[in-house]
Amino acid sequence: MEKDIIFHQLFEAESSTYTYIIADKKTKEAAIIDPVIETVDRDLKLIDELGLKLIYVLDTHIHADHVTGAGEIRKRTKAKTAVSQHAGVSCVDIPLEDGQELILGNKKISVIETPGHTNTCLSYFFEGMVFTGDALLIRGCGRTDFQQGSSEKLYDSVHGKLFKLPEDTVVYPGHDYRGHTSSTIGLERKFNSRLSDSKSKEDFKKIMAELNLANPKKIHEAVPANLACGQLKASRAIRPQNVDGIPEVTCEDVLVHLPDVDTKKIRLIDVRRSDEFNNEFGHVKGSELIPLGPELMSFLEQGNREEEIVFICRSGGRSGTATDQSIKLGYKFTVNMAGGMIRWNELKQPVERK
Repeated sequence: MEKDIIFHQLFEAESSTYTYIIADKKTKEAAIIDPVIETVDRDLKLIDELGLKLIYVLDTHIHADHVTGAGEIRKRTKAKTAVSQHAGVSCVDIPLEDGQELILGNKKISVIETPGHTNTCLSYFFEGMVFTGDALLIRGCGRTDFQQGSSEKLYDSVHGKLFKLPEDTVVYPGHDYRGHTSSTIGLERKFNSRLSDSKSKEDFKKIMAELNLANPKKIHEAVPANLACGQLKASRAIRPQNVDGIPEVTCEDVLVHLPDVDTKKIRLIDVRRSDEFNNEFGHVKGSELIPLGPELMSFLEQGNREEEIVFICRSGGRSGTATDQSIKLGYKFTVNMAGGMIRWNELKQPVERK
């Protein structure tokens, strides 16, 4: 490693996240990559001990397993926060794009777009090192089944960009779960169990399709918070309970808050088929019909992540899926109406049919 830079690798145990501090040794200008909110004090203490001037707080993507420390660090140091322009994070200081360079003293950080794990993934190349986030892990990679992930895009990102770097480039991942700290591009090309040169794109797609992983434990907290630079708003009209990781409210709660639907404070989105909307169960007054599937996904991708939305279906299953999908896309205040229209009718609450 070059002697005119400063480098530290730090670890957060709960999410197995690596945080990195890099700096130009001469000017002491520094950047921190993927800070975790719980370890901000530790990280800033080290930066102070090293006499560094923090210029940038960089996230490799919108994380689903931990809340970023970016906003808190910016508040305490005045450093600039930066994340992919595709994340649409309004509070970020520098929306980053492929090929962009960030000046760090006499050095530069090169931004490489590496989507696939999510659509917001970036890798950062600095002085013979590449910080790959979840795009490329040691002998593995991040999952591709949420946050607009794509196995095809991830394969292309790794093989078309990361594996084009010099073979002795040191790989520093966003996480490790087996005690590894670093690798090299050459070693990953040979030995990565999912993405090595011996694996075709079709091989990789099959591997990723068969993972069947559970959602990260903190996804419903982390994604909305990270879309707000680590600062999650706490206010909402209806207070939900989490059931199997999905925020839920009762039919009684929804009935009480129907006046908020009239004033547009809350939206009721019914995700059943159109033929179900006016059947014997009817629908809740003020609810909008947007069926689960491509129509709902299009609505969510274009929608306002700050809206408070209650999803409704026949029994609560499809609306639970809709709630989960919305949160993965960064919605902060979406909930499932438990029991659906079956429970609503059992309680003899008012329905409409058109």
